[in-house]
Amino acid sequence: MVMDAAERQPSELGELTKLVSEFVDKLKVIEGEIDLLKEQQKDLVEDYSDKLDVKTLQAAMRTVKIKKKVGYKDTYDTFVEILEEKETI
Repeated sequence: MVMDAAERQPSELGELTKLVSEFVDKLKVIEGEIDLLKEQQKDLVEDYSDKLDVKTLQAAMRTVKIKKKVGYKDTYDTFVEILEEKETI
């Protein structure tokens, strides 16, 4: 029988409180780091916005990331070609 997390967590309130507090503290640190990284990303875009068409570059980067995930690149390219001709998007 497989136990789920709720069955494995401490039943004693003090232990559970400590564990929850540890989790929340670590999560807050990670969220703070994410916020810092988002701010750094925003600053980077601002720094290059007068040198590059950053919005178009970011769109191209998203396209490249998507294309890397595609298993059948020929089929993908064919679909893109058809959609571009139809301008359905």
